[in-house]
Amino acid sequence: MYDSESVLLISIFIIGFTAIAFEHNLQVNKSWIALFTGSIMWIVVAIGEDEDLLREAMLHESAEIFALIVFLMGAMTLVEMMAHFRFFTWVESKLLILKISDRQLFWLMGLTTFIASALLDNLTSTLIMIQIGRHLYIRKRNFVVYVINIVIAANAGGAMSPVGDVTTIMLWLASKFTAWQILFYGFIPSVIAWIVPQAMLTLKITNEDRKSRETEEVLPLQWSIIFIGLFTFGFAVVVNLFHLPPFIGILLGLGACAIVIDYRLKKGTLKKRAGHIVNIIKTIDMATLNFFIGILLAVGALNYHGVLRDVALLIFGDNPAANPMAIIIGHTSLGLLSAVVDNVPLTAAVIKMLPEGITFTYWVLLAITAGTGGSILIIGSAAGVAAMGQVKELTIVRYVKLGTLPAFIGYMASVASWYLLFGVHL
Repeated sequence: MYDSESVLLISIFIIGFTAIAFEHNLQVNKSWIALFTGSIMWIVVAIGEDEDLLREAMLHESAEIFALIVFLMGAMTLVEMMAHFRFFTWVESKLLILKISDRQLFWLMGLTTFIASALLDNLTSTLIMIQIGRHLYIRKRNFVVYVINIVIAANAGGAMSPVGDVTTIMLWLASKFTAWQILFYGFIPSVIAWIVPQAMLTLKITNEDRKSRETEEVLPLQWSIIFIGLFTFGFAVVVNLFHLPPFIGILLGLGACAIVIDYRLKKGTLKKRAGHIVNIIKTIDMATLNFFIGILLAVGALNYHGVLRDVALLIFGDNPAANPMAIIIGHTSLGLLSAVVDNVPLTAAVIKMLPEGITFTYWVLLAITAGTGGSILIIGSAAGVAAMGQVKELTIVRYVKLGTLPAFIGYMASVASWYLLFGVHL
């Protein structure tokens, strides 16, 4: 099935991600490894390729990368802005007033992430919750466990929502299920995909003494700016109704925030040291964006050369409609594969492969598996890649040690719950 070029691309991909996994041993930043891997894979693809086909492919790939990177840049700017105006410090103080235990706090933050991901999306929710966690956790190990749980909870919550993940948006817009169908039929499997790993990870949380933590001097709360920032993430969902990409909503809200900040600076109602929005942009972690670009380039090269399509064909066979169990096994296998490669091109291939008329519950299963399977490895989802870029202590190896087994058990329990609820009746 695979020609020599496919084998070479797969080999480069494996070597690149192995190098990323051992970045601390190599003492080379994972962002540069990802960029090198993605770029060299496209050079391999370009050798002997038709010029017009290659140009069209690169335009398509560039458009996808642009959409995600601009969204991520805008979201990171808004998160930094809210941190700048001490929103997350305020959240920390309100949580501490509750005087709940460390494990109760861990569950509260997991639940918040799960719900927020369904309302917004898993990437945005992860970025926000990581910032909140930075203000809550003193011990690095606790913080790493917290971030791992945030990624799992965000992916689980996003999988049951029509706007919570890119794959669910794709399936929803392709009319594979309605918004109410994915919410109703995907709810229990998604909850299980979150609760099971959460319960296992809770055992790894140790007690902390937050009362002794010193708080740095911060700017006064600016609720008008913070509210615009929070509503901006809602704009990213609303523009989907007009068939516009989410980054349009993010840019709309970011522009509004910048105008309000500059206007209030001019009027003197903001302290000068609050600075313009352009100064806040300088605090964005560009390494995270570079890491994303490299990952997307690498997966895009595999997708363009047909490797992911061949994998999907291998999983489902030539006539999956004749065997419903083949579809269930195929969706489950695809979810496991999405722990390594991007679930978006895999889902797109399956949408084209499976015939019309398949009941919507099968597509709900695909949304669950494609969305939650990425939690098994940190590189398997946009939320995970973003978390890895934001938290230097969170490496592939550390995620495998702490998060892979809980995520895998949660994934299999989720699929089993879907089968018991719906699969046995098909």
